[in-house]
Amino acid sequence: MPHTYRLASDVVFKEVSDGGVLLSRSSGQYRQVNTTGTRVLQRLVAGEPWTAILDHMIERYPGIDEGRLSQDLSQMLEGLADEGVLVRV
Repeated sequence: MPHTYRLASDVVFKEVSDGGVLLSRSSGQYRQVNTTGTRVLQRLVAGEPWTAILDHMIERYPGIDEGRLSQDLSQMLEGLADEGVLVRV
């Protein structure tokens, strides 16, 4: 079962022209994401659960296998959680 995620309390998400940036105010480190990652994070910040974000990605990218989208989304969110950018709740 996938986790629910939120931004870590010290992380700020900012959209930029070619994607987005996640900045940790405590460490000063930042992480860039592409436009697809930005779409995912916009929905995450808005409080959408993992399943709703996946449904959106399936709708947006109908030519891509749903299992692949699920795996890619999981890897992205788990990777950001492992880096401390996101918190699993």
